[in-house]
Amino acid sequence: MAARRKKAAKKAPKKSKGKGPKAKKEKKLKEPKVIKPGPPLESVLLLVTGLLLIGALFTLDFVKGRDYEEGMLFKGEYQAAK
Repeated sequence: MAARRKKAAKKAPKKSKGKGPKAKKEKKLKEPKVIKPGPPLESVLLLVTGLLLIGALFTLDFVKGRDYEEGMLFKGEYQAAK
């Protein structure tokens, strides 16, 4: 089994002649970033919900027009194409 090595002794720091203690540099404090508030959550949810409902209305009307030749917007569109 190998023997463990001893840690080397640290040398004492040398004293400098003629120089006084150095002043520590002060850290500059950064200004905190200003966070601009976005739109409220309720407004975003209202907008997304409205767009999804309008998309669902168009999709259902498209299916009604394609399959049953009924609906508000797509009525009779596919009968003319045949």
